[in-house]
Amino acid sequence: MRKSVANLWRFAQVVAQTNARYLEALAQVQTKGEAIGDLDGLCRPRRVNGRRFARLNPVAAEDVALFTAVAAGDHLVRGFRNRDLAQRLYPTPPANRQEALRRCARVSRLIAKLRGHGLVAKVKDCRLYRVTNSGYRIIAAILSFQRVEFPRNYQMAT
Repeated sequence: MRKSVANLWRFAQVVAQTNARYLEALAQVQTKGEAIGDLDGLCRPRRVNGRRFARLNPVAAEDVALFTAVAAGDHLVRGFRNRDLAQRLYPTPPANRQEALRRCARVSRLIAKLRGHGLVAKVKDCRLYRVTNSGYRIIAAILSFQRVEFPRNYQMAT
């Protein structure tokens, strides 16, 4: 899309869609009670159409880093790709081509795991993914527990 007055209508459409997705995500985040029940489903392996997806661990540092990368606000506009997640999960560039291929394959498996648990969905006809409404609700509950609730309760207990 070129930056000109002729494309102003398309910019307005994109901004309206982005705002709608952002408001939808915020609406899903506020319901804490329902998300706690869904956390149990993440901690167990899941089968979808005969395919098994490994469990997620909402307390493990690797999975929390994945959730943080997926829930980044940069992805609300157009979604995220394998490359976007790889850049967030691995801040240093790969040492060689084999390492780059390993990272790409690992991020692909992580995206498949997130899709299997229903946290992200593929955008039709392109290589983009977006976080689902239930994904926002669950990821927000996990990150809130990790960053706010657990430290506050831990300090109160000591």
